[in-house]
Amino acid sequence: MSAARARRALAWLSASLAWLSACPALLGCGRGAPPPASLGEAEGPVEPAAQPEAAPPQPEASRIERDGLSISFTLRPLSEGTPRGGAAPAEGPAAVEAFADAVAEFTLRDAATGAPVRGLSPLGWMSRPEAGGDAGAAGGDAGGEPGVAADEAGCRAKVKRFMAGLLSARPEVDMNAYFLWTLNRDSTLSVINPQVALGRTKLRSVVSLAGPGVSLALHPDRERLYVSLRGGRGLAVVDTRRGLVSANVPVGEEPAAVAVAPDGRTVWVGNDGDGTVSVVDARSTDVLRTLRVGPGHHEIAFTGAGGASAAWITSRQGAAVAVVDAATLEPLGEVEVGEGAVSIAASDEAGVVYVANAERAEVVILDAARRAVAGRVPLKPGLDAVRFEPRGRFAFALNPAANEVAVLDASTGAVAHTLAGFAAPDAVTFTGAFAYVRNRGAARVSLIDRAGLGGPAAPPIVNVAVGQGAPVAARAEPPGQGALAAPMAPAPEGNGAIIASPADRSLYFYVEGMMAPIGTFSNYGREPAAVVVEDRSLKEVRPGVYATAVRLGAAGPHDVALLLDRPRAAVCLEATVAPARCPEGGARGGAAGCGGDPGPGVALEPLFAPDLRLEAGAPATLRFRATPKEAAPALDAKEMEIMIVRFPAGYRFGGAPRPEGDGVFSVTFTPPAPGQYRFLAAAPQRGLPLGALPVVPLRVFPRGQGAPEGGAR
Repeated sequence: MSAARARRALAWLSASLAWLSACPALLGCGRGAPPPASLGEAEGPVEPAAQPEAAPPQPEASRIERDGLSISFTLRPLSEGTPRGGAAPAEGPAAVEAFADAVAEFTLRDAATGAPVRGLSPLGWMSRPEAGGDAGAAGGDAGGEPGVAADEAGCRAKVKRFMAGLLSARPEVDMNAYFLWTLNRDSTLSVINPQVALGRTKLRSVVSLAGPGVSLALHPDRERLYVSLRGGRGLAVVDTRRGLVSANVPVGEEPAAVAVAPDGRTVWVGNDGDGTVSVVDARSTDVLRTLRVGPGHHEIAFTGAGGASAAWITSRQGAAVAVVDAATLEPLGEVEVGEGAVSIAASDEAGVVYVANAERAEVVILDAARRAVAGRVPLKPGLDAVRFEPRGRFAFALNPAANEVAVLDASTGAVAHTLAGFAAPDAVTFTGAFAYVRNRGAARVSLIDRAGLGGPAAPPIVNVAVGQGAPVAARAEPPGQGALAAPMAPAPEGNGAIIASPADRSLYFYVEGMMAPIGTFSNYGREPAAVVVEDRSLKEVRPGVYATAVRLGAAGPHDVALLLDRPRAAVCLEATVAPARCPEGGARGGAAGCGGDPGPGVALEPLFAPDLRLEAGAPATLRFRATPKEAAPALDAKEMEIMIVRFPAGYRFGGAPRPEGDGVFSVTFTPPAPGQYRFLAAAPQRGLPLGALPVVPLRVFPRGQGAPEGGAR
């Protein structure tokens, strides 16, 4: 394995921070710019990702030219129901409003030729101008550098702070964010922000479910997560923005497998207890139809993502695969495969559907167009999951009983490779270069080089140690769950994976080229059965256009910072967010329009002096008032989480506050050493994770130099 990509991933943060300090000449500001230098043809073209689509005409853009690049930034309203966060065409320029969803879009072109600059990995942020100007906020980072305007120096300092990932220096809009969602054994979901630089404290929120989760699926627009629940609890619909369950949908008995249709309009839930599949409207959460398909566990796959889509549904105790029109929900027929189907995978590229039949120890090949059996591939007993790699040519059939992985070539309908040496392989995921196979019986992940799949020799396999305990050692770790709840997910960067370790109660971040994971994310005592990545970072949606869907904050002017990797450059632009337009007498516009939640639904008021001097080693009690806005019910102490951290890293105190009545709460802690501290409050059940409410700075002095603790005001 080449270590080049791993070294680039590890060096990016430190190199960028050092460059931001040393190279102010490359920093531009949207208020003006010198004439551009010529720039050659952009390198490294890539295919546009399936992200937000832009549509002219657009609102007025902020533009600059710098170092041969023409760069513009536009905010546009996000149309309701547009897949992947895209925006539908507008009839004319429209202002983006406060607390609304929008498309943030950068357009990069060669200033001389107008050619799009492609294949970049930009980082972007929006923040409110700081009181007194950015130069003052920049402090030592900005002070006194020759040839740098005050606003430019302040912007550069902001970028440095944002890249450091400090909770005390969070942007209002982060265009690089991604979150890790874990499905835990204790009827919860954990939301982890891997980009927060706070040691092991990266937990964003915990979502309580009505019952133990079985399987989960993220909607393509990343706004909703669907979780099937045991115990007759139905399907939980989780609002990923707010971090809470927005609906519990009654479906059939014992729901298990969950799949979102390729067009994002419907969610399909296999009900193992009554032989049915519930089709749920993804947006309204209404059950559109209940299909009777056969007894036993169900697996679901889709074909025809670019045209006429069909759902293929297995029934383990039934002999046939049901085929249903994914648009009309009308049955199209059945294909006999015999009892024992445990997994299914489809390839539009090859025009086939593969069904793993454990009872017959074979993979049944179905012709998707004819809806008929095209062949059968015998394998060893113990077959479990089958999955196609992204190109759709090779399928991986996992056999935990035989400790083998069979690689089937869809172009020939035969086994291309039989790979041995695994320890109960039960799940597989893919990056551009490798197939990652989890070993349920060992604390390791096996990486199969996909470049070698087409040759006669077996592809190279590298085993990477992950954690201390094998997944099988986890409490209540059930076998055969790889097809239901994926314990691994590709990292957004495309050159690594996030791996859940239920035995270690942690997540591991592995980057290709390394001999071991480069990072560990604690799951705080919870056993993660599965992990899903919610990627909200900028992607190239058209040649030279990089966009993502964002949720805006308050109205007013905003600084927009862009950091490029090729050529390495930082640019400052501007954007204005308009006040929400509401009917007279209506509430301020929120994420859902007028009358919606305009943002933080809790007002936090510290009841201690802003210049309070705390002493190291002395207990200190901090009182504060937390008041829900409008007619919301009063906060309970159990709903709140308090965190006090030493800045920029080190000591951390956390827990629930004590109620003192009349909306007043208190927390007592003992700062161990002098320094700068930060007081953070959160109310996850109210949609307010850590960082959503204002951060309160604290000062701790050496023993004997502080002052008596201030009381409530």
